[in-house]
Amino acid sequence: MRRRALLTAALAGPPLARTTAWLDSATGAAAPVPAPPAPQRETHEALPERLGVPISDVNMVGAKVLTTADDVPLLCGVTSGSPARVSVVDARTGAAVFTEPLPGAGGAYATAVGADGHVYVGSYSNAGLYRVDPRAGTVDDLGAPLAGETFLFGLAAGADSRLYGVTFPGTRVFSFDVDTAAVHDFGAVASDTNYARAVGVHDGLVYVGTSRGVHLVRLDPATGDLSELPLPAGMEPGDTGLSVWDVDAAGDLLFVRIGADIKHAPLYALDPATDTWVGELDNVAGLELAPPDVAGSVYVMHNNELTAWNPVSGTVTGTGLVYPGRVWNYRGAGWVQLDDPEWPGPTLTGWFWRGEMWRYNPANGRHSITAGSTVPGEPAELISLTTARDGSVLAGGYLAGFARIDPGDFTVDFHRFSQTESLLDDGESVWIGAYPDARGYRHDPNRPWNSPEYSPGPPATPENPVKAWDLHDNADPQDRVFAIARVGDHVVAATGPRSPTFGGALVVHDTRTGQTDVREAGLGDLAACDLAVLDEVVYGGTWIYGGSGAPDPALSEGDLFAYDPFGDRMLWRSRPVPGATAYAGVVADRDGRLWTLGDTTLAEVDPVDGSAVRTVRLGDPTSGGRTFPNSVAILREAPDAPLLYAKSAGRLWRIWTRTAAVEDLGLTGYGLFTVLPGATLVLARDAELFRWAAGAHDDSPPRISIARIHPPGERLPSVTVTVEDTGGSGVWQVHYRIGNGPWTAYTGPIALPRPGLHRVTVRAVDGAGNRSEQSRPVLARPRVS
Repeated sequence: MRRRALLTAALAGPPLARTTAWLDSATGAAAPVPAPPAPQRETHEALPERLGVPISDVNMVGAKVLTTADDVPLLCGVTSGSPARVSVVDARTGAAVFTEPLPGAGGAYATAVGADGHVYVGSYSNAGLYRVDPRAGTVDDLGAPLAGETFLFGLAAGADSRLYGVTFPGTRVFSFDVDTAAVHDFGAVASDTNYARAVGVHDGLVYVGTSRGVHLVRLDPATGDLSELPLPAGMEPGDTGLSVWDVDAAGDLLFVRIGADIKHAPLYALDPATDTWVGELDNVAGLELAPPDVAGSVYVMHNNELTAWNPVSGTVTGTGLVYPGRVWNYRGAGWVQLDDPEWPGPTLTGWFWRGEMWRYNPANGRHSITAGSTVPGEPAELISLTTARDGSVLAGGYLAGFARIDPGDFTVDFHRFSQTESLLDDGESVWIGAYPDARGYRHDPNRPWNSPEYSPGPPATPENPVKAWDLHDNADPQDRVFAIARVGDHVVAATGPRSPTFGGALVVHDTRTGQTDVREAGLGDLAACDLAVLDEVVYGGTWIYGGSGAPDPALSEGDLFAYDPFGDRMLWRSRPVPGATAYAGVVADRDGRLWTLGDTTLAEVDPVDGSAVRTVRLGDPTSGGRTFPNSVAILREAPDAPLLYAKSAGRLWRIWTRTAAVEDLGLTGYGLFTVLPGATLVLARDAELFRWAAGAHDDSPPRISIARIHPPGERLPSVTVTVEDTGGSGVWQVHYRIGNGPWTAYTGPIALPRPGLHRVTVRAVDGAGNRSEQSRPVLARPRVS
């Protein structure tokens, strides 16, 4: 690798960099010392080295059970990934028929069987429609039925050749004719939410449920007329705390699952002939229903068990088929003939969310679940990344869990777990911030893994990780853990709100007593998105955005705060970067300086009052995501040098903290990074990890030149000092002394005190701590007039 251009400076200020602040302050005040030019990186000869995919798992959402024209029973489902894949399995044997990618799709909630016998898949985040021939093993990309949409949330088949779909963010309903490919847009079904979440068809009419602003709407596709149906007792249309998660027609009834939690919510039965609610069953998981059995019962996952429910008689009967853990909804369900005497007559079958195939036969009560997934796992997008104390890397996956990776040989220790959005290794435990419900877990990496919720260990193994807090029932609904910090015996977590609300919280967990307090801390409609600790004070940055799918925020600026977790009080709030909407990165460096990224502006901040000491723009402002703060900006300190690394404006930067010299590393296209010793970065792009040498840390001392000059009008000569940085970290300190006199900060030409020979000694320190010293005799001969 070629070295970049050298950063040079003729002058250096006093020892504390903040007092020499050559960068303009946030108020625009003139800097007392001119800013040296930022070093420019030449083309990096070595591109990042691909390490591989650390997390692969099965996360199935949309699925269908069908029997083909030649009487072959099949399961067809979509696993999330980059890209998502559709898989077909023979229901008789569990054997894979085929697996094919869905180009451009990350996953799918929506599946339906068309009148032509093909399976249709509606995807996210491209809102695409795909046609799957389950016998031929082919996939046709039909494009996006409606422009401007990102999620096609639901699909349902009508009695004719049309399918009906619902979307986000337009809350729209459309039809697609499988024979002609004609699309008809019926428009939005509600104006107070972006989510048309579920759709079902009964007797030629289309029923649409909305989310995060609850409505149940009936559409007459012949006329386009919309009518809003009454919700079950106690519910008001538009309630943002409730969602319609599923709408299914089964027999003569419409079954609608409505609640606050997608994992489990009450299931209600509606008689569409009279628009009256005729039954309710609590604690039901999704995602769809098979037709009722001969007795009129539908089969649902209720309290972790496949359960027969007859809404007319009210009978609830367990089947003995239990799927343990936190998430127990099945994916697709349907009746099939297995042509097996052990499974006589119609057998109900489907998948669970990790791809295990299940069966239940009502004739003999027989049931089974496969020991593992019957479909292949897919790479999981990485959404969190940090360096552990032992030099390994911890990575969290979207709907997948987390892994510990050795960045040297890429050995991976993966744990199936909840979606892991933040990780902290405090030297004793690994703290895990999990979605949803803003849960926190404490994991001992030196003990065997056992998560009864997601991936149980051997019998009698103590639970590890152990849940430390769960905000599911918190009065102020929270869903995400954006950051975790350790301060003494306390762990502090910054949480983000559940959609579509605003306003985060701070969780303070006492590691000695196990007590957890949830504190609003005066954040209001802001959510804290990164934390740093300095002298038992927690410093946090906030942003203005709410939960996923929240409307445009009412506030226009985020802020920075100093919080005392022991006294539960804010010490100050400030806006060191005027106009910044997000302070997504906060770091307290090894020298006790406080840094933050306000949008794309890096600021050193006075920890005492939050005022800006110096600021510098790291790229032009860019639009970023509203769900994960680390998609906007990341700020990290190197473990072995006075350096910050930053992601800002989609680029990577390096900052020497003692001089604030900034280097554009010339690297783009990576969503996450973490820093290892020796100027090595581990980078994440989608599901893959990369390793990259960012260029050696500055290990070369500055060069010192001492010269004698005769200032005009002065009788005795003076001495000037020039210090040139040779490694890119900038000049931090320059001191001199004459003879055995005191060391003095160099700020300009040194007047010699008297005629004669003097020994002038100069010491210089660069931003990386490299030191130089030079001494030379200087003769002070009086000027002859």
